[in-house]
Amino acid sequence: MQGNEVAACYKTKIVKNWDAISTIYSTDHTNGEGAKTGAENGQDSPEQAEDGSPELPQKRQRTGDAILCILGDMKSSFHDALKSIEPLLLLHVTPPSEILAALQVIPDLARCDLLQSYGKLILNERLFQALMELPMAMRKEWLLMLNEKNGS
Repeated sequence: MQGNEVAACYKTKIVKNWDAISTIYSTDHTNGEGAKTGAENGQDSPEQAEDGSPELPQKRQRTGDAILCILGDMKSSFHDALKSIEPLLLLHVTPPSEILAALQVIPDLARCDLLQSYGKLILNERLFQALMELPMAMRKEWLLMLNEKNGS
């Protein structure tokens, strides 16, 4: 304070953490005696190696880290899939006109039964495939059972 007149105002002020500040910046720490660089602290002396602590087992990997690794793998595989130049296979969808034509071929199928069956078959491709596998003599009976079963 004697060497710096501007610092005189700080003489009466309270400084938080003064003990820690004085430990770090006091003259006995800054004179260089016994000071080590970070590299010197990192090197173990032979005496310390003999007295060293026992080997500790490695820490388990955290579950959150493992999940993040998996998500990263999924993200990269997803991006790889998007970059693929192979065309995607589209499901075969039977056009409604083909379904109607197949129903009109069935002998003695009443108009209301035809319309009910048509309404169900255009919504469910698997039902239409099942109908086409049946022999013609069984198709009308199967469609009528299908209409009764679904309460229509």
